[in-house]
Amino acid sequence: MVLQHSILSSYGDYLNVIWGTWWRIAFAPILLMFFGLSGFLVSGSLKKNPTATSFLTLRAVRLVPALAVEVLLSAILLGSIFTRLPLADYFTSEGFWLYLGNMVGWVHRDLPGVFDDLPNTLVNVSLWTLPLELECYAALMLLYVAGFIRKPILLLGVIAVAITVGSALAFQNYDPFWAHTRPLSRSLVVAFLVGVAINLYSDRIRLSKGLALLAVAALIATTIDYRTIYLAAVPAVYLCVYLGMTHPPKGGWLFSGDYSYGLYLFAFPLQQTYTTLFPHARIWYLNFAFTIVFGLLYAAFSWWFVEKPILERKKGIVLAAEGVKDRLRRAIRLAVWKPVTGTQQI
Repeated sequence: MVLQHSILSSYGDYLNVIWGTWWRIAFAPILLMFFGLSGFLVSGSLKKNPTATSFLTLRAVRLVPALAVEVLLSAILLGSIFTRLPLADYFTSEGFWLYLGNMVGWVHRDLPGVFDDLPNTLVNVSLWTLPLELECYAALMLLYVAGFIRKPILLLGVIAVAITVGSALAFQNYDPFWAHTRPLSRSLVVAFLVGVAINLYSDRIRLSKGLALLAVAALIATTIDYRTIYLAAVPAVYLCVYLGMTHPPKGGWLFSGDYSYGLYLFAFPLQQTYTTLFPHARIWYLNFAFTIVFGLLYAAFSWWFVEKPILERKKGIVLAAEGVKDRLRRAIRLAVWKPVTGTQQI
């Protein structure tokens, strides 16, 4: 993802030209794997905390703090440094306040006067996935309430229908735009559900090198044409889970924390910063190297000082949320079923 965005930050829409070539085979699976891994991990969380309140609270605990810090740093620090507007105008502009809405999933990816002379003018292009992530959680909750998670065969049926309908619509309504850009948005939701299904069937699914090689071949066959991207969700997520379960050796500070989320959130603002500071060195691999170094430093800060401290308190936060839910439920029950006291004289 960082590599793709280094091209976008350095050359703008040229990335779309690359998407229209065989490089699509390398780029397209990345987001499918990202959402599939999310589904795999989140469904594990749901099995451990099988109530809507605990599940949604844990999702908020995991996502919101780091997101809020990134949004505030981008809006206040980077914005005040790079905006072309007078600071008084910048901090009172509608665009500044709209950008803060990213903290709750109301996505706005640009800031007034910031990076507006670059090949790509957005402050954080990565935020476009936030509404889809929330949509995935909503879909999982609906399927859970409907009993589909307790009967995985029903979930497989939902996935099969989604792949069939999505593919049929893609072939019936060819759009050149999608042939030169990221995967169809709803294919990411399907990948999320595939990750959920693999988790639920983890005791029956065999992870092997042979099947992983077949998954690679299937990915090549299903990602060169954007219209078959729904089919690509299955081999992409299988391959991601296979690689994740190989348990590669870990050591050193780079593997001592979960830096993926922080890097994902702040990479593009850093890439835009590089492109602004070094206008005569707008070369994708220099942008990439700059972002990896400073992005990992930021991600380490985000993990150790924002994400991990909050996660260590997640049990208490979940208990508090469950307590609030119980009190609200009792209050509503009393309000609705409160017996009538006294008798009315006729």
